[in-house]
Amino acid sequence: MRLLYFTGVFILFSGMAYGQNQIKGRVTDGKLALSNVQITNLATGCKTASDAEGQYRIMAKTREEIQYTYMGMDTVTIIVEDITRILNIAMQPRIEALDEVVVSKSILKGQKEMELEYNSSPKIIKSSFGYMDQETSSFPLRIIGEDEIDRAPNLNSLIVGRFAGVNAFCNLTTDELIVKMRSIQSVSSHKSIAVFDVDGVVLTKVNCSQLLGNVKRIAFISSLTATSLYGTLGVGGVVLINTKTGTVTPRENNKPFDQARLRNNFVKEGQVKERIDAQTLPVYLERLYQSESAATAKNIYSKMKGTYGNHPYFLLDSYTYFYEERGEEDFAEEILERFINVTDKNPVMLKALAYTLESEERYEKAHEIYKKVYSLRPDYAQSFIDMANSYRNLDQPKSATTLYARHAYLQDEGMLPVDSMELGMIMKREIKNLFTLENSTLKIKDRKKDKEAKYAARLVFEWNDSEAEFDLQFVNPSNQYFNWKHTLAEMPERIRSEKKLGYSMADFLLDDELPGIWRINATYHGNKQLTPSYLKVTIYRNYGSKLQSKEIKVYRLGTKGANQHLFDFTFPINVVNN
Repeated sequence: MRLLYFTGVFILFSGMAYGQNQIKGRVTDGKLALSNVQITNLATGCKTASDAEGQYRIMAKTREEIQYTYMGMDTVTIIVEDITRILNIAMQPRIEALDEVVVSKSILKGQKEMELEYNSSPKIIKSSFGYMDQETSSFPLRIIGEDEIDRAPNLNSLIVGRFAGVNAFCNLTTDELIVKMRSIQSVSSHKSIAVFDVDGVVLTKVNCSQLLGNVKRIAFISSLTATSLYGTLGVGGVVLINTKTGTVTPRENNKPFDQARLRNNFVKEGQVKERIDAQTLPVYLERLYQSESAATAKNIYSKMKGTYGNHPYFLLDSYTYFYEERGEEDFAEEILERFINVTDKNPVMLKALAYTLESEERYEKAHEIYKKVYSLRPDYAQSFIDMANSYRNLDQPKSATTLYARHAYLQDEGMLPVDSMELGMIMKREIKNLFTLENSTLKIKDRKKDKEAKYAARLVFEWNDSEAEFDLQFVNPSNQYFNWKHTLAEMPERIRSEKKLGYSMADFLLDDELPGIWRINATYHGNKQLTPSYLKVTIYRNYGSKLQSKEIKVYRLGTKGANQHLFDFTFPINVVNN
């Protein structure tokens, strides 16, 4: 029966024919309307322009790309999805390259400009502090490029003789790359050993074989400068390494350093809202929360239903209120069924409901919703992950394994795109965790334990709307923070990859070097439809062990620009993204 189900799904999306939809919206500079913005469907060549109010309309099919161009602004390209009907675009000013102008060396380039020049300029290198240019750097910075790197027989030879006063060798026993400054070289002092900044992630150790053949650029920052940038962690100097793939997986005892502790980032009093003010909530929610009794709340709902009865946000918010706040399960169930009827073909809203049901531990009902989403989006990687995790919630690991195997088969056959960024690592982690915890059920033979670091916890963030833009803020027990910015301006390539492959999630591994109470905050920047987005957080404790447990929380992100406190938890952890 399962084989017939998957065959039907495969036929569904392999023969799926998407019709054209009218896409409309408004283009602004973040505040004011932009007129005469050139808007092009790159697949069909169809063009239009925004009017005096910034309004526009254009036809497009799912998976086609719409491009927005305007003089003096960064070009914006958006991939159309199945539910895309409204795209409100906020364009950003562009830094223009100047022709026939001699620019003084003392003028510093901005991060955006260096990012644009990175691939063509061997004098720029990436670090955890952003891009560095050896021509405008305030300290000596020699960068070894690919031409020299490809001729090197081994990793340590890239450093020895290339940087003054620096020794390097590969430990034949551990395969660890050891780099020391000769002036402070000491057998007994571990602090004299340099650390590594690899693709913007600070590591205390790297393996020679892990990096050999994958190095794009390499540089060395001496101890004096490194200490001012990286604190005491940089007392032995810092080796900057950019890889060709842009990602390096940490191995045993090779954990990325807590990003919050690298900078002098401290959260000040008043910068975080403990809760969203009632006046910023929709009118119907404000009135429901102000009601004195369940009967009064029901009466308010009945009156509001005449106005908002077919609005999915009204229905979902009302269901959540009556089920979780009032305990009126039967009444809430009626609202739930109405919501499903209204949103039957809307995978974005159905995912928001599935998140909510999971947080309430209504796993069977959530599974029904995830099946609907899967049938609507059978070519989305997120659909496979959601269904597999839903099967795990129902204690059906074999079905979860089948989902992952199916996804791998479709990729091998060229019927689904292969990941080039973070999705592959996330999915690999999901599969590994499934096998680790369910090996007896799945009758998997004991495998050799890999050398990956063991972590105390894992945080998985998922969002229902791929257009959602937000910041996640991790505040450690010392009140220092690290921001992960999921915005088109900060990570355009990742967001493009998310939409191309069909996933909306990120995970953070946590280890035991900094115990205490951690605070997780979020700042919502909105989406292209100017509607709320729903954020699901799965907290895995004792991750990867037989004692693993999880807790699911869901947050409605609707107030733009406010740094909202989500939750606290006590863990011996520090933050590592992928």
